[in-house]
Order: sequence, then structure tokens, then C-alpha cells
Amino acid sequence: MKNHKLSTHSPLLWTGIILFLITGCSTPPSNPYEAYEDSTAVVYGPYRVIKLPIDKGVTVLNPVQVSLGPRGRIFAANQSGEIYTLHDSDGDGVEDEALLYADLKELSLQSPVGFTHKGDTVFIGTRSEIRAFLDLDQDAKADTSWTFFNDFPVSDHPYEWTSALNVGPDGWIYFVLTTDSFNSGASPDPQGLRGSIVKVSPDGKSHEIVATGIRSIHGMGFNTQGDLFFADNKGGGNATEELNLLEIGNFYGHNPQKYQGKFDTITPPVFSLEHEVAPSGIEFNTPGNAFGEAGGNLFVAFYGPGERWNRGGVSRVKIESSPAGYTFEEIPVVDLPKLSDLTFGKDGSLYLAHHGISDYWYNAVEQKTGGFYKLIYDPALEGTYLTEKKIPEENFTEASLENGKALFGIRACSACHAIDGVTELLGPNLKAIGKEFSQEELLEEIQSPSARIKPSMIATRIIQKDGKVLLGRIVSTSDTTVSMILVGNHVIEIPKSEIASSKEDLKSLMYENLLAGMSEEEIQNLLNYLSSL
Repeated sequence: MKNHKLSTHSPLLWTGIILFLITGCSTPPSNPYEAYEDSTAVVYGPYRVIKLPIDKGVTVLNPVQVSLGPRGRIFAANQSGEIYTLHDSDGDGVEDEALLYADLKELSLQSPVGFTHKGDTVFIGTRSEIRAFLDLDQDAKADTSWTFFNDFPVSDHPYEWTSALNVGPDGWIYFVLTTDSFNSGASPDPQGLRGSIVKVSPDGKSHEIVATGIRSIHGMGFNTQGDLFFADNKGGGNATEELNLLEIGNFYGHNPQKYQGKFDTITPPVFSLEHEVAPSGIEFNTPGNAFGEAGGNLFVAFYGPGERWNRGGVSRVKIESSPAGYTFEEIPVVDLPKLSDLTFGKDGSLYLAHHGISDYWYNAVEQKTGGFYKLIYDPALEGTYLTEKKIPEENFTEASLENGKALFGIRACSACHAIDGVTELLGPNLKAIGKEFSQEELLEEIQSPSARIKPSMIATRIIQKDGKVLLGRIVSTSDTTVSMILVGNHVIEIPKSEIASSKEDLKSLMYENLLAGMSEEEIQNLLNYLSSL
């Protein structure tokens, strides 16, 4: 056999040189997203968590929503009012630019937490109206807008949102008006629209209440059968983080004083969400988008407890129907802090809005905070991460729990906190508090009660026209009265005509130094008892 040498004219040699020049001497990266992956996220399945490097265009500042909109574009909104679309300017598969679609500040509108669309028309829910926008020349910027619907009570309270917009199977726009039960200065509401799910006709000229007794819903979604599911927050009569199924005309339990005599029964949630606290956006995955084995599943974003706690996450809920009704199974997806919304993109990936650090009113406290994540299903990661959330088992001794229970009474904790999940006292009900907070977090809450105050637990100081000063927590409001719970759990009705002024007080009603004089063992016993709840 002869040895053949390749000459400089050999086509094989030139082919090799050309391939070398095209491909380079190194192996192409197996993970093109490596530079953007967030390794701090706790993942429960074969997902890549990509932090979108958006550094062009609109400054991302406390995002409150993210949604799939017209032309398959991803729309988002800042708490400060900018509506924008996310774009991949360099074609690497990762969005890095935010292009301004509309600026609500120019229209004197606030809190753009609701989003839906019909065709090319975008509907944004704000504090005072639902606004419609249209991009006529398809340059990703709205050219015209108009008031679609504004026939509802409006106050300056920052928690009174118009949220969870959806287009129903009937073509009407469904949305939620969050409760005004904690607002001593609530606007007159003769139609009882606050704390309700409302639907508006396609022309915006008529509306109907479809459900009442709603607390604070940021996410609703229709499944393929046309049933509407919605997630409501724990507190104010809601014993758990609720997943509810709409039954037209029903009452769902929040602020019963407002509806006295109108409803005989409360419609309970169909399921209690437990992956995290404070569910925000929810979204049904399409049956055709596998995303693992999650076709048709409901995905839920969680904001997490309090404005400063660095917690939050996503779970998915397998919902199966049968002649007997629906069954539910919640499966963790990822732990990420302060998620305000989520949506599936046209590529099948899951986009997450990270609200970031804010004050009590969800306004920015830094020059730039918050951003967006993209969750990508990657079967190559199968078996790499946990598939279920591990909850450490606690083995508290009976003696420790008995001592902690006694201290709970001696230190007057029981005077302001019930533990049955139902009774409403001055402070929040502590049933299942051990599932929501670690002992380190519980200790910090007790030692620094004013550092983080749950919005519905903020104190209000009312000065009456006769000079009397009342300090407590607003339980409910009506057009003529304010119900306030005072220290000692006394609920009083205050006629609005007798109120000279009211002001929210960002200081906890919980006593300072509750642990003073206690030994380390006693403190641990109290924490053990709280965890056991």
C-alpha cells in the first residue's frame, strides 16, 4: 500500500482549512445561555433559569406584569407606568432590550397591573380606568388610546387596583377590582363593585358583577373548558392562599360586612396553594406546549411574604376534570423572589416578572430594581435538580411545645393572634405560620415588628371631629361607616360624617420587646410552638 501525501492543491486539504476557518478550533458551547443563567435559583426540574440582560431602551423598574400580547410580542409594565415590549436585539435567543409601547404617566394614569388583548388592541387595567391602546403602523409603539371602561369607584389608596384582565369565551373583558376594606377613605361604592369580579361588554358600554367577596387577586385564567380560575391572597377572612373556581353570582368570603343579608353561603376555594405565599399572576399552559409534562397545567407566580423578604417562586398545578369535578396537585417549579407575574412566550418558554425591592406601596426604593427571567425547559437536565420541595422535619418535644404554648398566652400573643385560621383579631391569624416562615424569620418579625408590615395589617390613626383619636386596623368600610378593630379586639363602627382626618401609620400595632426577660430556652420553646402551628 502506498503512502499518499496531500499536496497544497488537494481538495481535501482545502476543505479542512475552510471548515477550520468556519468553525474555529474550539468546540461550540453546549449551553448558549450559560452567561445569563442564575445559579442562585432553586429549581425543581429540568429547567434553565435565565436572567434577561435588558440593558437597552426603557429602564426596568419594579415590573408589575408580563404578558404575551399582539403579534407574539412579550409585553411588560413598570410600577412607574411604562408599558414596553421585550426584544432580542442581537439574535442570541435572550431578550436584552425594552422598547416603549406607551407611557401611562403622560395620561395621568397609575398602577398598570392588568393586561389583556383582543387582536391588536391592548387593554391595560390602571387604578382609575381600563385603557385601550392600538399600534396602527406596527412599529411596536401605540399610536392611539381611549378610555374603554371607568365606571367604578376610585380613591388614592395605592392598593386599589384594576387587575387580572382576561378576555372571556363570550368576548367580554373580565377583571378584578381589589377590595377597599382596609381603606378608611374609600370612595362611595353604591354598586358594590370593589372586591368583585366584573365583566365589561366588548364595546365597553355595559358591565356586570359576576362574583363578590374578593380580596386581592392579581391572576385569573380560563382553561380550555371555558372555566375561570382565580387566586386570592390569604388574610381578611381567607384562611389560605386560595385557588378558586368562578361560579357566577357567588360570594367568596372577604369583607362580609359589606354584603350583610345578601348571601347565605360562602363559596370555599377549590384548592389551597402551598408552594409559597401571596400568589400573583397565574397562567394556563397550552395543551400543545409540553414544557416537560406540563401541557394544560396551571402555572402560579408567588410574590412571597412582605416587601422586604427575599422570597417567592413558581409552582404548577395539575388540574384534571372528572364527572365528580376537578382534582388538583401542586408541583414546585422554581424558587425566585418577588415575582409579580408570568406568561408563556410564543417559543414555549416561561417568562417571569421580578418586582424587586420596594416600599409599602410597591414604589421603587432604589435607582433600578427588578427585572425578568426566562425559564427554559431542557430535557438534558433531567435528574439534575430536585423534583419536590424538601421541608425539614421538626421533632419538637412535648415539654417544649407545652412551654411555648404557655408563653404564647403569658406574653399576650394570644390576645391579638388567633390560631384557628378563621377568627380575625387585631393581628393576623397564625394558623400554618410554620409553613410560611422559618424560625429565623419568625424571630425577626417578633423582635422588629415595624420593619415589615403586611399591607392589610397597617395601622390607621383616625381623628374624630370631637378631637378623639382612635388607633387600630381598618376591618371594612361602607359608604357611611368605617369599621375599626382596636387594641383588645374591640370592633367599633365610626360614622364617616364624624371623621375629621385619617392617616395610615407605618408602625406595627404589635408591642415592642415582647421577648424581654425571656431566656434563650424560652424563646426557642415559643418559636417551636409557632412552627408547630
